Amino acid sequence: MNGTRGKLGNFVKFSYGFADVGFQMMVTLSNSYLLIFFTDVAGISAVTAGIIMTVGRIIDTISVPILGPFIEKSHLPWGKYRSWLFIGAICIFITNAILFVNLSFLPQVALIAVGAIVYAVFCISTNVAYIGYTSMNSSLTDDPKEKVQLSTFRGQGAAIGKIIAGWTLIPMIYFFGGADAYTEQGFLLTAVLVGLMIVFTYLTLFFATKDRRVMSSKEEIKDAQNNGPSVKDMLRQIVTTRPLLLLFLTDVTRILASLLVFSMFPYFFKYVVNDPAKVAVFFGSVNILLFIGATLVPFITKKLSKRTTYMCGNAVMAVCFVLMFLNSGNPTLVTVLASIGYLGYSLGNVVNTAMYADIVDFGEYRTGKNARAAIFSVFQLSIKVAAVFSTSIAAFGLASTGFQAGVEPTAQVVSGINMISMLLPAGLLLIGFALLFFYNIDEKELPEMREAVMNRKN
Repeated sequence: MNGTRGKLGNFVKFSYGFADVGFQMMVTLSNSYLLIFFTDVAGISAVTAGIIMTVGRIIDTISVPILGPFIEKSHLPWGKYRSWLFIGAICIFITNAILFVNLSFLPQVALIAVGAIVYAVFCISTNVAYIGYTSMNSSLTDDPKEKVQLSTFRGQGAAIGKIIAGWTLIPMIYFFGGADAYTEQGFLLTAVLVGLMIVFTYLTLFFATKDRRVMSSKEEIKDAQNNGPSVKDMLRQIVTTRPLLLLFLTDVTRILASLLVFSMFPYFFKYVVNDPAKVAVFFGSVNILLFIGATLVPFITKKLSKRTTYMCGNAVMAVCFVLMFLNSGNPTLVTVLASIGYLGYSLGNVVNTAMYADIVDFGEYRTGKNARAAIFSVFQLSIKVAAVFSTSIAAFGLASTGFQAGVEPTAQVVSGINMISMLLPAGLLLIGFALLFFYNIDEKELPEMREAVMNRKN
């Protein structure tokens, strides 16, 4: 494989960040609006919706540790990781649209079965695409500064995607539905448009990296198969690498906190504030600060280690969300505090990809085996584990408060929405902050580790 070391062209970096624009628009649609589509448009109870999404997410989560080694051992003609961008994007487009088809006419058992299967296939499709995508961070270049730049472009792309989604998804749903309300047609056509967006952004990266990730000969494939890590090697490296396990748990708590926010705030603005359209302002505002934070990361990491940067971000967001809970009666202040909190969230959201890349080098130094895709599948697994819990907590949490779609909320429902959307995320972020105290990779030693690995190969 040629051209995998050193500096990257600006278009490659742009395309890497641009890919996450489409991905995050799709993620925002499913994470923020699928549950409310089920309960308020399809007329499915919160418990049934919770079962569908939880079962689908469990299947999805089980797939991640299988897909990582599978992708690592794959050798498709378009490149080991690059090929999955194309395959994943097409599958996401199809399943994302099916998710927003109203299936409530089906009998209860069939509804749960079909809904869970479609949701699981959708999530597995995102796994395939995103494992390939994030693994490219470590495979496109060996230059640590370039890796941080790629992570920064990814963070900026993610923030831009969320900004666009935050400001436009509700207007698109209203526009395509022909009414200022949630409608079946509005959700379905919006899902189709967002699906086309992810196909376009992923294929842009696919073609931008054409000359960098193509298996050029049968000898290379045979060498990779003979000398690459076995599935056993990859699994051993995952379970015995302390920094990887700590980063995984920290990511789970941080991502779970954010998923609860994105799942619950449509309910907060509809049932607590009584103005569902304002959720667009909320999501748009927090994601603008998310973008600003991602832009600041390269400057912050010049002064602070990645671990310290991540910890500071968690602390800022936790404090802001406690203050939001204490001032939940003031939706304007809630939006301002959440925006500041997401400035902190963006720090961990950017540096974690570079930290996983560091762990790839750390693991190869210790074991002599490069388990890049398996390690980056752990990153994807953290998202999936967080999603399982967020789905269950949001859906069953709503049901436990006595929530009923379209019915005036009781004080208990309002209190429950506030706790799930604000106080619980703050607690999760503090747990992640504490975990990183035990993360033990010294970034100053990484250049020596990389040099030792290169000398070993030569």
